[in-house]
Amino acid sequence: MPGIAFVGRDRELAVLAERLAVGGIVVVEGPAGVGKSMLVDRAVREAGAAVVRGYCPAEPAPPLWPWRTVLRRAGVEAGSGPAVEPTAAASARFAALARMGDAILAAAPMIVVLEDLHWADAASLDLLRQLAEGAADSGLVLVGTVRTPAPEEVALRLAGLGRYGAAALPLEPFTCAEVAELVDARVAPDVFARTGGLPLLVAAVRAGHGQSDLPTVVRTLLGALTTPQRGVLEAAAILGEEVDEPLLRAVLHDGDVAAALTAAWQAGLLTVTGDGNGYRFAHALVRDGIVARLEPAVRRGLARAAALALEAAGGERAARIAAHWRQAGTDPTDLRAAAAWSRRAAAQAGAAHAYEDAARHLAAALAAAAAAGATGDERAELLIELAGAQYRAGRYDRCLELCVSAADAAEGAGRGDLVALAALVLQGVTFPQAGAVITRLCRRALAHPGLPDGLRARVLAQVAVMAADAGRVTQAEAPAREALALAASSGDPHAEIEAARARELTLVHPDDTAERLRLGDLLAGRAEALGQPLAAVIGHEWRMAAGYLTVDLDVVESAAAAIEDLAAAAPLPVVHWHRHRLRASRAALAGRFAEAATHSHQATAIALSSGDGNALAMHFAHGVHVAVLRGDPAALPDGLDAALRDAPALPLVDIQRATSLALCGAVEEAMEVYERLRARLPLPADHPAWAAVLLQMVDLIQRFDDAPTAGLVYGQLLPFRRYPGALGTATVFYRGTVSRELGQLAAVGGDLPLAAELLREALVRDRALGALPDTALTCLSLARVRRAQDDLTGAADLARHALDIASRLGMPGTAAAAAELAAGIAEDRHDPDPLTTREREIAELLAQALTNRQMAERLVLSERTVESHVRNILAKTHCTNRTEFVARWRDPARHSSRR
Repeated sequence: MPGIAFVGRDRELAVLAERLAVGGIVVVEGPAGVGKSMLVDRAVREAGAAVVRGYCPAEPAPPLWPWRTVLRRAGVEAGSGPAVEPTAAASARFAALARMGDAILAAAPMIVVLEDLHWADAASLDLLRQLAEGAADSGLVLVGTVRTPAPEEVALRLAGLGRYGAAALPLEPFTCAEVAELVDARVAPDVFARTGGLPLLVAAVRAGHGQSDLPTVVRTLLGALTTPQRGVLEAAAILGEEVDEPLLRAVLHDGDVAAALTAAWQAGLLTVTGDGNGYRFAHALVRDGIVARLEPAVRRGLARAAALALEAAGGERAARIAAHWRQAGTDPTDLRAAAAWSRRAAAQAGAAHAYEDAARHLAAALAAAAAAGATGDERAELLIELAGAQYRAGRYDRCLELCVSAADAAEGAGRGDLVALAALVLQGVTFPQAGAVITRLCRRALAHPGLPDGLRARVLAQVAVMAADAGRVTQAEAPAREALALAASSGDPHAEIEAARARELTLVHPDDTAERLRLGDLLAGRAEALGQPLAAVIGHEWRMAAGYLTVDLDVVESAAAAIEDLAAAAPLPVVHWHRHRLRASRAALAGRFAEAATHSHQATAIALSSGDGNALAMHFAHGVHVAVLRGDPAALPDGLDAALRDAPALPLVDIQRATSLALCGAVEEAMEVYERLRARLPLPADHPAWAAVLLQMVDLIQRFDDAPTAGLVYGQLLPFRRYPGALGTATVFYRGTVSRELGQLAAVGGDLPLAAELLREALVRDRALGALPDTALTCLSLARVRRAQDDLTGAADLARHALDIASRLGMPGTAAAAAELAAGIAEDRHDPDPLTTREREIAELLAQALTNRQMAERLVLSERTVESHVRNILAKTHCTNRTEFVARWRDPARHSSRR
């Protein structure tokens, strides 16, 4: 089409020129025919810069097609990643985009122009978002054009680029005054009224076609061609935006294609591509107008010929082939071909980790198959594939709906195996609705007696996982055991992996440690053999937990080394997330707090970049643990308050709420949450988090001097004493031996000899583990017990040791407490006193004749705790009742007025 003078775009040209100079992203947007590409071409030409172009084709294309074109034209290689297990789908997708993004940024500085973003696939838009943040700093300029109104999802994604500094540059049609600059001023108002100022139509009028509606313009342009030349152009329009000459010849079989294309270019219907080696339609509206003119029978015939020609070329463009078969008509043969190629397109998209695009292709396959009269089992298979794609894309609600539909279709066809596969699609997702639906599907599958052992084992494992994650560990144990036995007898390694994961969820008691180690060996071995790095890492984490608890440090080190090796070999971000979480946990256990914080932040950055917001909870839990170890509220992680405010009232969440509040001095608020936790006790021994909650409650029990609760928690934690090592998990934190917590509980309960025995034991065990922060805290607790036992020399030595370690590691709260204790012990040597610090506080209030309830409210303690202290005070001061105590306390000659 003849060119049009450049008018009315000075401001837009200046904005675009500035962005070309400084880097970053700009999206030129406007209706079809408004001159977006013309503006970009003019700006690039005036900048005198080389440009690399990519086009988002209107016809279906493989994921990331425009970016692959850019990389090819820029001479850049971006390797592809390996296939991954479904649970790592989101991480693998992120890794694939990261590789391509890194390759593009490494090629900068350069200018990339992406045309027709309204037709972009989801993966291409995600890569554009990923590049946005680093574009300006790298010297990369990204210019996109998009037709408005764009599809809603595309518009939302492009709008989201604004947070990274992307500029939107809207183009409006010409004003009447601008039209007057292009045509005779006398007819300008009429031309403006007929064209709406759309540059494409104004250009047609100016070129002498005299018409301003699109069909007439297209008809006039085609009038310059012969009938055979029009046939060539019509076939080219069916094939796509960019002319593929070899494919065009394969479709037409005869005719002078080259001459026809030259004539179409001379007529303004085609333009030369950016690399100068081919043609593309001058405007999408022109191409659409040519297709719209075709008679339906001709259009269907050309689509069928295009599909056959593309198939003969090797089938790399499966999505495009499927689209042509869909356009070929409603014949069942054509529809079945459309379904088959759509499934193949979905497989190609899945291999590229473009799961949203895979779901779109599978939905098209399902519609085509249904129209072709697919059988029940064929529909079930397609529904299961589509559910899997939705799962990988993170659309869990839609996935569940499809699983139920698949099971219904499979049941109707008598295919129990497909019912089972429908029940197994959703893995590792345990919100209540999912658990209920998946459990029902599993029950339906297990009702079919002919399931192979391996498949039955996988379904049983799924039942166990759903029960365990819902807190019903006892109910999960039987199906988990059965799944593991069936998986082993079937020889199916995939079934063994799933069964091992299910069984591990039921291991909530300390005596399960040997079984956890065995399962870790099993999982790691099977997963490494199958090339599943994430599952292998999890297996090694189980081994490490068992090794730490039994102080088998050879197992710990071999597991840590294996995880490092897996992370070095695997590009999956989720594997690197596990490695950083492990490093953070081990560093905190050893007292290397700065190192722990660094790795926790690195892990969190990976998780958030992959879209995994749930992993943030582990960062917060780790941060709260470290802050408590250090006794430093300033060490609490940023964003914790908001996260806790929005989190549900679960035991693990409440313990973090109470602990962080107490650490920050909000004692009354902490007490409220603590009382809510106490009301849940005793926690059922099959609760998945019972041990973690109770262990973290010990600091609060000690802070609130809660003797009754101390006795209850002591009894629940006592079975861990047989295991001398560290408790915890690689993905959150490890803590020292349980003997310290047991000793602290015994001290709160008033059994000082037992407390001393346990704390001495804890010192030996924590030193063997290299758990220096726990060693400092144990020294501090044992010093307090020694002081209460009147062993002031031993207490002073322990307090100094605690102060030395805490000062060296950077534990300000612990160091301050140790220094205060040391000063108190020094004073004790000159002025012995039978009362503890807490008892003396209560004694002061008791002397004022306050009731137990009044004292409890004043000191933020439970009334039962105050009652226990009052009994101790009366016994130590040899008073038979409160009245006698008050009289003696008020007699200066009969009691000391020390601190």
